[in-house]
Amino acid sequence: MNKFYILPSAAVVILLIAFIISPKKEFSENENRYLQDFPELNSETLLSGDFTGGLGTYIEDHFPLRDGFMELNGIFSVYALGQKEINGVYVGEDGCFLEKYSKPERINETAEKINSLTEKTDSKIYCALAPTAAEIYKEKLPAFAEETGQLEALKEYYSLINADNIDICTALYENKEEKLYYNLDHHWTAKGAYIGYREIASEMGLEPFDEDFFDIEQVTDSFKGTIYSKVNMGADQADTMEVYKSGTDFTVSYTDTEETTDSFYNFDYLDQKDKYSMYLNNLHSLIEITNNSQGARGNLAVIKDSYANCLIPFLAEHYKTVYVFDTRYYRGSVCSFINENKIEDVLVLYNLNTIDEDLGIDGIY
Repeated sequence: MNKFYILPSAAVVILLIAFIISPKKEFSENENRYLQDFPELNSETLLSGDFTGGLGTYIEDHFPLRDGFMELNGIFSVYALGQKEINGVYVGEDGCFLEKYSKPERINETAEKINSLTEKTDSKIYCALAPTAAEIYKEKLPAFAEETGQLEALKEYYSLINADNIDICTALYENKEEKLYYNLDHHWTAKGAYIGYREIASEMGLEPFDEDFFDIEQVTDSFKGTIYSKVNMGADQADTMEVYKSGTDFTVSYTDTEETTDSFYNFDYLDQKDKYSMYLNNLHSLIEITNNSQGARGNLAVIKDSYANCLIPFLAEHYKTVYVFDTRYYRGSVCSFINENKIEDVLVLYNLNTIDEDLGIDGIY
């Protein structure tokens, strides 16, 4: 047999053996998703094509050295083919990765849900919508990229939402020389959240704490989040993460798991890929935070996405009790809870990407 055929054939055989004998993972930390199980084989799945489709996905998900091949593909696409968009992420200047922003489709529906708070409660309602990195650092977008349109969307949201709407974009623009967003994750950094907190606190009649009130601690320098999973590039890069600690005594209760702690942070997540879940211990339907100091005031309810997780510790410095709702998982009526517990202030805090995509906002009623 010609040697030019022997080598490729041997490579195929080796990969096939490696695929068969290699252990199959249930969950991909890199992609933060469950991988395809081996599909059920019967006459129905064969005729419908479900078995063939599922088998293809199964092979793709469990291919040997899959993560490495995906990274090589990303590098080849950018540096050999000149591709500047991968899986909805722009490859910008200075190796900056910026998640693409799509025009929202549910502005009216979202505004209607938030307005139900003003209609069904007597609380003071505030709304803060945070821009993403693609807006604040839009000068780093590749030349062909369209304008993000986030400011136009924000104006439309705020024209329809009957609340005290808070501008945090201006302050983020003014501080853009700071590291306000991660390069390999879609969230803002603790610094970005602190800038947002100062604007929110001021609009809510609170006196924001200066940065020197907090002990700022770097807790990792190896964070590779959601954007890294999409572009499969940047293996030699990583983001640092910080926490802002104070000496205030807090009690943090996760009502869905009946866990209670004195910290806003679960540092066990720093040993995993999903390090951002360190803030407020990942996802919970309802969190009750008690400030045990003498100077705290009243109560606050926060209806939010994960952008709020690293900002809430700042607001908790001001309130005796803070209730944190993730309406994707909370099964009760948020409005009823607010009324029954006589909540004084309510903050709706989302980023401009999530608020249109996250149907949890429909849980406000």
